[in-house]
Amino acid sequence: MTLTICVKFLRTALIFFVKGAAAVRSATERRRSIYRSALPLILISASIIDAHSQTVVGIIGSQFTINGHPTYTASSGFPFADPSIEGSLLNVRAVQGIFDDAHYPTSGSRQYPYRSRMGDQIVFDYPDGPFSASRNLNEFLAALPDWRRAGTLAFNVNLQGGGPTDGNFGVHDQPHWNSGFDSHGNLKPAYAGRLRQVIERADQLGMVVIVGFFYQGSAHWVDMAPDDGYAREAIRQASLFLKGLANRNILIEIANEVDPSTYEHPILQPDGIIDAVRFAQETVQHQIPVSFSFYGSLPDPGSREFLALKNVDYILIHTNNRDPEGVHEYIHDTRTSAGNDRPLLINEDGASVFNLIAATDEHVGWGYYDQGLNNYRDGFQSPPVNWRINTNAKWVFFDQVARLTGSTSPPLPIDNDATLPRIHIKGLKQGQAIRGPFTIEAKITSSSQHWPIKRVEFFIDRKPYSYSLNEPYILDTQELWHSHRMPAGEHILRIAAYSRRGPAFAETCSLLEVRFVVRK
Repeated sequence: MTLTICVKFLRTALIFFVKGAAAVRSATERRRSIYRSALPLILISASIIDAHSQTVVGIIGSQFTINGHPTYTASSGFPFADPSIEGSLLNVRAVQGIFDDAHYPTSGSRQYPYRSRMGDQIVFDYPDGPFSASRNLNEFLAALPDWRRAGTLAFNVNLQGGGPTDGNFGVHDQPHWNSGFDSHGNLKPAYAGRLRQVIERADQLGMVVIVGFFYQGSAHWVDMAPDDGYAREAIRQASLFLKGLANRNILIEIANEVDPSTYEHPILQPDGIIDAVRFAQETVQHQIPVSFSFYGSLPDPGSREFLALKNVDYILIHTNNRDPEGVHEYIHDTRTSAGNDRPLLINEDGASVFNLIAATDEHVGWGYYDQGLNNYRDGFQSPPVNWRINTNAKWVFFDQVARLTGSTSPPLPIDNDATLPRIHIKGLKQGQAIRGPFTIEAKITSSSQHWPIKRVEFFIDRKPYSYSLNEPYILDTQELWHSHRMPAGEHILRIAAYSRRGPAFAETCSLLEVRFVVRK
């Protein structure tokens, strides 16, 4: 790194700390002291960042920073962002961005499909040709600018991917062979090459990549060994690879959902993950933040997993299958247990933006997880993946990210899926003028008795307003909605109806918008 670049970086850091209170919209002495105490870390980081890195993710107290500025602030390029997301990372679970299957085409192709536990055929082929890891990668990279334009700052990839169909393969020993490591923990050059391209493109776009090493359904492709030598070698090689890159827009997630029932390797189990955390931190020489994700019960104080939780550089949790109230509660419990001295980040939840709002209300970043149906249309996790914002469900998420960040909302896609639920609104007509208490109900018809309605969400003027899990699907969940709470004038009611389309996570979404006028 040249002297000129060092001086430029240090000058920027010093200006940031002099004007810190204005930059982060806070005048409290507590926050100023946090920023002053973090200055040595910023200066140390300046000495290790290569000139080619455009996007440098950092941590100051409980906030993420990019290039020294808290995320989603005016100083970081988001002058109209909601204050609730300051210092957070709104992100997408895109773990299949570097996906491949070593069994393909003798498995996972139209000629030789996998079979799910429910007997369904699982095929990774594209509608117009065979699966290709390079096509998957190129289409993923091509989609990222649209994600970033909407205000998304981070996404997750994993060297062992994630479940490529809706949980139907089970948790352990999933049959597809998607692993960036060979059986002895050596990093495969093809995976390393794809990962490098992803990180470099994200760096150019101002985005952060959360790089996962292990996924519980694919960890078995790394052999067991005395002292867990092969798993340790995988951690060592992946960490050294990332450290050797010129880019510093990286966060490390050693393992997805550490739990007693999910991993066989001792170093990836709750009692051993502290060793993995410290080993990775030492290997990257604390140049890249390290964590692991967990789901479910918090570790007991005094346990080795709790010790690992206290040692990670940032805290990763998953909030799948929780309602908004459950998200609030889990965040509160996590902070009570682990403290509030580091960023807390959700990098997997589901498709409901009401959970997104619950997280951001707590100043926590949130991860959109859309499983999909292996149909090159729905979702972001079931190959072949269409990485574009091409469905209603995807659009609802990115529209909310755009609203929160003050960014440009993507165009509403034309979703021609004939199996989507049908929405009929009762009590309100297009362009209707209303005054006083009113009852507005959404009548939802599912396309199949096998796929029930999962939830119905109501938005007014793009903002989440209320949701319902059961009939009747009534605005504000009560018989009379008091329109006088709204300012006079024209408004837009949006109804999003989600249909469950798989045994665990897959879902699709229908949308209906109605313009109405409130009279006083």
